[in-house]
Amino acid sequence: MYRKLVLSIVFTFFIISGFSQTEVKVHFLGAEGKTAHIWAYTDYVSYLRKELSTHKIDSKGSFSFKLYIHNPKPIFIQVGFIRVQLFLEPKRDYSIRIEPVDFSDESIYPSDQIVYLAPKYKILKPVEHELNDGIAQSEALFSAFIDSNYLSLIRGYNTKLLVDSFARKMDVFLNNFGNDYLKDYTSMQMAQLRLLSHEYTNQTIIDKYFSGKNLNLNDPSLMRFFNSYWSHYITNKAKGFSSRTLDSTINIAKSYMELSALLARDPLLKDSTLRELVILRNIIQMYPNRRFSKSALIDILYDISRSNLRPEHRMIAVNVRKRLQRFSVGGELPNAKFTDIQGHDFQLKDFKGKYVYINVWDLDCPSCLAEMNYTKELFEDFDDIIQFVSISVDRDTAEMAAYVKDKDYQWTIAPLGENFQFLNDYNIGVLPRYILINKEGKLEMLDAPTPSNHFAERFLKMLNDKKGNLKVKDNY
Repeated sequence: MYRKLVLSIVFTFFIISGFSQTEVKVHFLGAEGKTAHIWAYTDYVSYLRKELSTHKIDSKGSFSFKLYIHNPKPIFIQVGFIRVQLFLEPKRDYSIRIEPVDFSDESIYPSDQIVYLAPKYKILKPVEHELNDGIAQSEALFSAFIDSNYLSLIRGYNTKLLVDSFARKMDVFLNNFGNDYLKDYTSMQMAQLRLLSHEYTNQTIIDKYFSGKNLNLNDPSLMRFFNSYWSHYITNKAKGFSSRTLDSTINIAKSYMELSALLARDPLLKDSTLRELVILRNIIQMYPNRRFSKSALIDILYDISRSNLRPEHRMIAVNVRKRLQRFSVGGELPNAKFTDIQGHDFQLKDFKGKYVYINVWDLDCPSCLAEMNYTKELFEDFDDIIQFVSISVDRDTAEMAAYVKDKDYQWTIAPLGENFQFLNDYNIGVLPRYILINKEGKLEMLDAPTPSNHFAERFLKMLNDKKGNLKVKDNY
């Protein structure tokens, strides 16, 4: 009874707030029996990912999912290292056929970099004025225009005439297509062409696209432009104050209000709502800079999460803080579950009380294999205080397990399996990758030294600095 009441309340909320259910049916030959992950970005400043649902693909290569949305929403469908981006619109159901993929083909699996392939797909439903088709057509028009006029655009020959002519062509296309989201999406590409033609000043760009009333935080095209335009602005481009004043405002005052007041001196940052978002964008880039106190920047994010300028900014501030603290020394790390090659289930949190030295590797990565041999030496000397965990991204788990057995590697080794969220949570892109977790289960080193790059010396120094008890064999 209680459950039915809760469901009824939730359903009523969705109806009242303008959300509508969108169903997506997917057919993906070659992916039978695999797991599809549906995810989206929480926002386009922090770029934290949120998994929306997971689905087992049936024996015919089919699965479906439903979402409640009230605005066009970009989502991702991921199966292994295959990823498709899809724009969904409310009140429209979809039927999609993804181009077949041979998952036994080793070329689609990473060797020394984590990359994702994007196969072509066809939308069978809806048929008319479908947004993904419109985006593909508009991008093709932009690419053809730039390819044909690249030299003229770079050299500044008649750029305004060229861009004006192309803009009229795009207007005809967009009016015929009749989709407001597509118009907004393509306007960002047009804005960058206008910048190239020197037709727009900085103030024109801000008034037209970035003022508080116009900035659509849910438009990925606009936010990519925003992030690029305001990149490193506070530290490298802002006017009206010295770098020393900026440093003291952040490191000593530790106040969003004081930082905002300082930036208000810049002629381009008079709009308080825009100023707040620029601060959020730049804190991500300032955080690794030793000029700035990390705790001060986190305090400023806490201030923004309680501000009254725009509710969406509060959410972004929380997400930015999560992203930064996750990858900071002492940061709380998401738990991850695996099954090792002996069939034993384990979680990273199981190893609290010992340091955990994680590496991500692959049989097709020569440097990975070389480091595994060095890891064997480390394991023999440090296994009493370090839990060694190796996660393989290999396609063929049996081949990987046979290699491990032949080399007599005795520590915990597991395939990645379906745990692709782990790659995102731990910011893994290049192989081999080594991460050190401390005895409390918190991050010690996000980019730990490899075994061959003096890990032992760095580890011993770290323990000495912490005045930890040390028990190692004589050769250390």
